[in-house]
Amino acid sequence: MTIESFIDTLNTEQQQAAFDLLWQRLSSDPRTLRSPTWHHEVLAYRSENPSSSPKMTVSEAQVEVKRMVDERRNSR
Repeated sequence: MTIESFIDTLNTEQQQAAFDLLWQRLSSDPRTLRSPTWHHEVLAYRSENPSSSPKMTVSEAQVEVKRMVDERRNSR
């Protein structure tokens, strides 16, 4: 059985738990988890072209991201 076929057997909650576990293990040592090239490009672009939109605090951004994720989940 491949990893992909195994993941396909899991329900949404189990997939989320597997994702959380994988992320916890991958992110436990930041030296082993490299950002993809595109991420560096996006950061460079945003540094050179700051948004004119009002800035958010980290906690406001977390609330907004959670709202966006919940909205996507509910639209399925």
